[in-house]
Order: sequence, then structure tokens, then C-alpha cells
Amino acid sequence: MTYDMTGAVAPAASPDAVKGQMTRLLDDFVAGTVGVSHALLGSRDGLKQVFSSHMDPDWADELAATFSGMSGLAKGVTGPTGKQVPAQQILLEREDVMFLVTNAGVGSTFHQSGKTVATVLVVLVATDANIGAVAFEIGRLVSRFAPFMTTLVRDRDADGEAAS
Repeated sequence: MTYDMTGAVAPAASPDAVKGQMTRLLDDFVAGTVGVSHALLGSRDGLKQVFSSHMDPDWADELAATFSGMSGLAKGVTGPTGKQVPAQQILLEREDVMFLVTNAGVGSTFHQSGKTVATVLVVLVATDANIGAVAFEIGRLVSRFAPFMTTLVRDRDADGEAAS
């Protein structure tokens, strides 16, 4: 499953305001999706970006690093076609919880330098939850992230200088 981020419009807000809005989206997702207990958005390099507000920040760090690594490992697996392609979703099932991991887009919101970062969404789900319903809601959540994951190119004046 891939998500089209090309038509998104960047918000005219500070990075902290954007993180606040994305945290609210995560909190609403967790509260409104049966079986979901926690969610976080991490960068592909293992750093937590935003996470549900009732989640311990240290645990969010650990999960972001862990699932960044899993995403990297999954990307390196050669498939039946002989190609290495990124995994669209990863499911890790344990006795006490299931972890669903999906690509969540690329954005520059999280770096003051303006560099872009690929992200993964990690969702913790009860073992008896309807995975199909949760996966559907994950797709909707990632679509809601789209406006926050892109940055508009600054307008230029006739001399090519950045407009203020």
C-alpha cells in the first residue's frame, strides 16, 4: 500500500504546532479505533517524531528505534521477483500485543534544516482486534498526515530571491 503525498498542501505553522496537530491526530486515532492502545510516528533513522500523548517517551524512543530497524531489514529482503523493495506493512505478533508498521510518507516538518525524512507509523493493537479494520483506519490516518508531511517551495520574486 502506498500513499499519495503529492497533492498535499503544507500547513503554515511552526514545527511545534505541526507536531501538536499530528499528536492530536494520533490521540484521536487511538481513542477511536477499537483494539488500538498506542501509536507513534518514527523516522526511518530510528528517532521518534510524534507519539500518542499517554505513551512514555522513553518507550516511544525504544519502539521507534526497533521498528526503524525492522523496516530496514524488511527493505533488504529479496522477494520472489529477485528485487529488493520496501515492505509496505509489517506485522509482528506476540502473545500480548500485535505491532503493525507501515510507511507513513516523507516530510521535512521534523528537521529545521529542511531536509526530508522518511517515516514509519507503528501501531500497537490488541491480539483479538480486527486487523483488517485497524489496517483500514491506519490508511485513513496516514492520509490525514499528508498535509503535514510536505513543505511548499517558497515563492521567488523576479530576481530569484526568496519572497518574505
